[in-house]
Amino acid sequence: VGGELPGGFKISERQLRGVTSHGMICSKAELGLEAKSDGIWNFDDSLDLPLGTDINELLEYDDYVLQIKVTSNRPDCTGLYGIAREVAAITGVELRSLDLSVEESEPSIEEEGFSVVVEDESDTPRYTARLMSGVRIAESPLRLQHRLLKAGMRPLANVIDVTNYVMLELGQPLHPFDADRIGKIITVRRARGGDRFRTLDDIDRELSEDVLMITDELGGLAVAGVMGGERSEIREDTTRVLLESASFEASTIRRSSRSLGLRSEASQRFERRVDPQGVINASNRTAHLLQELFGCRVHKGFIDSAPGKRPVRELHLRTTRVKSLLGIDVDREQIARLLGRLEITTEADNEGLVASIPSYRSDLLREVDLIEEVGRIYGYDRFPTVPPRGMLRLGRKDVVELYKDRVRDILIGLGMNEVVTDGFDKTDWRERLGILGDDLVSVRNPMIAAQRSMRSSLLPGLVSVVEANLNQRVDGGMIFEVGRIFSASRGESESLAGVLFGRTNLPLHGKEEVDLLAAKGIITHLLSALQVPMKIEPTQVSFLHPGRSGEIIAFKEKIGLFGEIAPKITASLPAQPRVIAFEIDLDKARLDKARKFTVEHASFTPLPRFPMSKRDLSLLAPIALPEGKIRERIESEKMVEQVLLYDQYQGEQVGSGQRSLTYEVALRASDRTLTDGEVAKAIARVEKRLAKIGVSLRS
Repeated sequence: VGGELPGGFKISERQLRGVTSHGMICSKAELGLEAKSDGIWNFDDSLDLPLGTDINELLEYDDYVLQIKVTSNRPDCTGLYGIAREVAAITGVELRSLDLSVEESEPSIEEEGFSVVVEDESDTPRYTARLMSGVRIAESPLRLQHRLLKAGMRPLANVIDVTNYVMLELGQPLHPFDADRIGKIITVRRARGGDRFRTLDDIDRELSEDVLMITDELGGLAVAGVMGGERSEIREDTTRVLLESASFEASTIRRSSRSLGLRSEASQRFERRVDPQGVINASNRTAHLLQELFGCRVHKGFIDSAPGKRPVRELHLRTTRVKSLLGIDVDREQIARLLGRLEITTEADNEGLVASIPSYRSDLLREVDLIEEVGRIYGYDRFPTVPPRGMLRLGRKDVVELYKDRVRDILIGLGMNEVVTDGFDKTDWRERLGILGDDLVSVRNPMIAAQRSMRSSLLPGLVSVVEANLNQRVDGGMIFEVGRIFSASRGESESLAGVLFGRTNLPLHGKEEVDLLAAKGIITHLLSALQVPMKIEPTQVSFLHPGRSGEIIAFKEKIGLFGEIAPKITASLPAQPRVIAFEIDLDKARLDKARKFTVEHASFTPLPRFPMSKRDLSLLAPIALPEGKIRERIESEKMVEQVLLYDQYQGEQVGSGQRSLTYEVALRASDRTLTDGEVAKAIARVEKRLAKIGVSLRS
């Protein structure tokens, strides 16, 4: 009397058939142990319970339940055994191993005619199947049921309960099929688009090609790693069970789950990654429990899609690096003992240790990961407290940051706008531009597909910004970005990229629309201000117009490129504007090869004392001859101070295969005023140099 059942029902004294009742006989449903019950709960006679036994003691309700939040990088701790392994390592207590022994009998699973086909090993690194017969579906022992209940799982039937129990123990999901209701050939494959499948929750689901399925000759059996199907489910008359224990690719299960809007205890574990080496242990543990608790017959052997041991991953660990990062003085032997408590075996080498990483520790990929494990097991509370040493200094930008600031200031002064994009690869525009992706730096655990790789060029990101602006009816602009790019073979480097598109309100050669000369002028002004001597040479780049592009040469090597993006690529942009792009490797065009840009290293030239003389040169040159070659010949005259190309023409008046170029040439001497005769002789020398490359004065 006075007790309260789940749901708020209070037990009180009542008259029942003339007798006062001081209690209540309950069903499992009334006690909250299952969703629906057929009658009162009758205890098994084998329990031999004395009258007056406390139900709390029987159900172990006075036990403690720990809620542990496991981070996504530790899938090995999604099972109790993984947690116990951690506790044993931290406390130094010996870890008690699980009983995996199985007594097998003939005939084997192969002799019973079963086989497994895995269509794509990248979706399913390992798939195993084991056959059991003599199964009798019944309730699980109370102890097992109550452990499941405390873990938040509802007991159903012995076979299902044991697979769920092993999943909670080892973190390895398993699935039992009724072997008499399925075909003999089990196939793991992607669903055919438009297929329908009824899952265990009695919902008909339409399948996309993203969904990985377990099938037989008649159709679907289960959504791999997510949920089983109605046709193959365990029922009261089930006598033979085919047990699946597998490792599915995490991203594949994530796509399946997302496509169907369906998550389960199994899918949450598979999405974190399941150790392919652990599937056999889970299968053996399940077979052992079913055999020990219910007398099931386990047939000899199991089908394994990827038998054999996987190669062991090894990491080198330097003892000096351990001390450098952790600040504790531990020797090689002590490090080996600490790692050994985590089942990480080690061998000595010249610098420290070579550690063999257990297959279930997918998070240990670098030396620093091992060092973190050393510190964790050693105990952060044992680290000595050391006050900070040294003086606090006001931070200053280093010479590279000052250099990049200078680049930004120059480009903003030229009317360009700086944009900042993220550091990830813009796959869509990179592929449209034809920039190869074979040297990309991959991200190990991307949050979304768009963050799988780091960018190898700034241009795809800038062109995507252009596209976004055009979609917002911005009809033109000039943008740039200074940032890092990444290469698997060359590492990180600083880069500058710019894009000019459409119309602009800046006076560019008297034209409203951007053109190649506008971009060239910006590049020339920038590198001149940075004191980087440059020249332009022809180039062939897949995404640039073949006749309107060039590579930028400085310090006898290529430092960048520029040109008009091919119209076939920009045709997909709104309004199809002209788009001019450039990209410069700032590491190659940097102040370690040019002059320093701090005031301390700046040098100055006195203003000229003598006047400048200017002459116009109208030249006739072959179209195929790069303009840069002509400019080189003019600038090679020592009196020439500045060369400006201000007009070019192609048409009937100059003939086929020719073009007219008009330059303004400025000449000056540092020690005198040039006479007309000296200027004429200098121009004559220029004409002779030009004649050698097929360029003549236009009459």
